[in-house]
Amino acid sequence: MLADNAESDLPTLVNLAPGEALDAYLERVADANYLTTARLIEMVRAGHGSTTAYLMLAPTPATLKRIAHLTGAAAAALQNATLAAYDGTSLDLHGLDPAHQSSFRTIAARGWIPGHGTQICPQCLADDGIWRITWRLPTTTVCRTHGTYLLATCPGCQRPFRDQRHSPLRIVGSQTLCGNPLGQGPRKQCRVDLTTLAAEPADDACLQRQARQDTADAAGAVATFAGQLAAPEFTTTLRSLTALLLHLAAASRTPVNLPSWARDVADAGTPRVRRWSIRPPQDSVLRSRPLTAADHILASEDLDTAATRFGSWLEHLHDVPEGRLGWLADHTRMTPTLTRLVMAAHAPRRRLSHLLDQQPPLTASTRQIPQVLPQHLVRDHLGGLFDSRPATIGLFASLCLAKTHPHVHSWADAARELRLPPELGERTARACSASMTASPADVAAALARAARRLEIDYRAMEDRVQHLARTKRWFRRWSRHNCRGTRPGSRAYALRWLWLEVAHGHPATVAVAANPRSYRKFARLLTEEQATTLAGAIATSPHTTQESR
Repeated sequence: MLADNAESDLPTLVNLAPGEALDAYLERVADANYLTTARLIEMVRAGHGSTTAYLMLAPTPATLKRIAHLTGAAAAALQNATLAAYDGTSLDLHGLDPAHQSSFRTIAARGWIPGHGTQICPQCLADDGIWRITWRLPTTTVCRTHGTYLLATCPGCQRPFRDQRHSPLRIVGSQTLCGNPLGQGPRKQCRVDLTTLAAEPADDACLQRQARQDTADAAGAVATFAGQLAAPEFTTTLRSLTALLLHLAAASRTPVNLPSWARDVADAGTPRVRRWSIRPPQDSVLRSRPLTAADHILASEDLDTAATRFGSWLEHLHDVPEGRLGWLADHTRMTPTLTRLVMAAHAPRRRLSHLLDQQPPLTASTRQIPQVLPQHLVRDHLGGLFDSRPATIGLFASLCLAKTHPHVHSWADAARELRLPPELGERTARACSASMTASPADVAAALARAARRLEIDYRAMEDRVQHLARTKRWFRRWSRHNCRGTRPGSRAYALRWLWLEVAHGHPATVAVAANPRSYRKFARLLTEEQATTLAGAIATSPHTTQESR
């Protein structure tokens, strides 16, 4: 791209290609004008106040003006050919002053700042010989045109491409050779032909992730579980979450349950501590896949889904001295969005409790909620949502249903409402929240489906069983007609069965004590007909009936 009515100190004008990197463009300018790249750099520096320090990061206005005067290209187009074009989207270069070398430390401390060198797509170079500026971004890992991962290291010299430390331009000019100095004299460069290198096909998920990143850079915002995030916040959060996933993979004791890239990180076993939040993996594949995993979390439709996805990674973090939250904060740069995600994933009980507080009551009255949800409802609606025992899930489900009522403000309140000990409600909530394998939204939906099948007044049912515990005639009558030979002492087992199987009460509140082993034998030997008639004892003996002992 040339400026209108371009005037140049050089006889041959060269068009700046869209998306071309400035240093590669200057190499083409040098070749077109039969100049060495060293001579062209001398001409750039000859301008008053011009400097090539940090040329590809943030060139000074004087430098851009000098290059524009030499090449005839527009100064704005030249700046867009540097990483300064991404300041405020994929990069934060605020505070960089080319006149003060120490200022680079300020921006480098923010992490993921491009240094020397670039990535490449060999096929793009073979097609047009243009080096793209986007290849230098750490968040660019694939070529969407050719569907391949970028290459980050030359197989000949084992260094990043364009790794010149004393001059921004290569001695080989615009040739598609590596051109890195080999340290064997001023004229010794790596001669690998970059267009002959093979690139690995990229995963579809990585290509989609790259499209979202490109959208953020172009549109200035991207959709996440937290709504539309501005590009700087999105990119910073994405990089921080990626660093966290890398650290979690490295800390995992069960890498077999991790994705293949995470197993590679876990198996590396390097004694040196990696600072992934400062410098990402150099290999583009090893950088792309955790970036994609992080973006998959950020792209969730809501916070609950995002927290569930991130929570599966937290399972690999075992007990640490500083605590889980302290460990997470120490291993990345926290952003407001990432903080929300970490807190939500770290406290599933709080997330579910908050969600239930926002729900309208799932039952007309708390009297319709048993102390323990019947097992057939647990099996039909809550199966696979928890790792706890079915009885514990049934108790927690009843507490959750009570929690949806406006006058119930805590798990202890929910327990009291169901005539359970308050500490039992809190203890059960902690245990089941830790064993949740589904998102709180899925659990709430399952509870709503189960609640539609609850129509009995369970408090009245409990009162009737309590009344039966104070009488004996009903048991003699039932055993005489349905179970001849039953000993009077079996009345305690029958009451326990009615409490657990008909009133769906909790064992901690059972009406009478009974030997557990003998009770299990009694319950196992009950026939279907006997169970039906025993359950009918509640209906035929309301608690208002006055019976003699």
